[in-house]
Amino acid sequence: MHSRQHGFTLIEVLVALMLMALVSLISWRALDSVERTSERLEQVSEDIMSLMRVFGQLDRDLRLHADNSILPEYHPVGQAVVARSLPAGINYIRTDGGVPYLQVIRAAPADNGTWQQVRWWLEGTRLMRAIAPAGRQLPLPEPPQKGTVVLEDVNLFEVRAWLPGRGWTNLPLPDGSPNATGLEITLDRTTGPDAGRYRKVVLLP
Repeated sequence: MHSRQHGFTLIEVLVALMLMALVSLISWRALDSVERTSERLEQVSEDIMSLMRVFGQLDRDLRLHADNSILPEYHPVGQAVVARSLPAGINYIRTDGGVPYLQVIRAAPADNGTWQQVRWWLEGTRLMRAIAPAGRQLPLPEPPQKGTVVLEDVNLFEVRAWLPGRGWTNLPLPDGSPNATGLEITLDRTTGPDAGRYRKVVLLP
């Protein structure tokens, strides 16, 4: 007698195909989730690096500022309301009807005894930085009106000064204020994966 050979029934084949399809779907969703998570992490990493570069540049501009021995009683031409308790090379300026900006006179990167003006301000939701040509004589060239976008999606760019005995004080400072010993720069981002408020403190000599 011949032994009877058993094969797969149609139902068994369909069940096997359904299981394979289900496993494939689960695997695809897992891979898709991993890919999306990786993309989000990469975007967050890029945004954090952008913030670090901006704060690093602000820190460098402020630390290289000209002091009173270089710029005695110097203020940018035609600009009013200058915080006198800040070093001569650091000014926070509010023009009539204009956008307030932080202006720094700093040593030029060439390190050849020249100085240049750097301006920071918020234009809409873009943080801007403008650099003037370096010079040796006063008045120094003014930064261009159109700057470079250094950071997007910024809702607040605020600078405060630390006054001994008074704490953090908004700029510009009133006349007669004590010498500031530090500056706090605040950036606020309410959109994107790195939304939040970020602060950088720079000590002043």
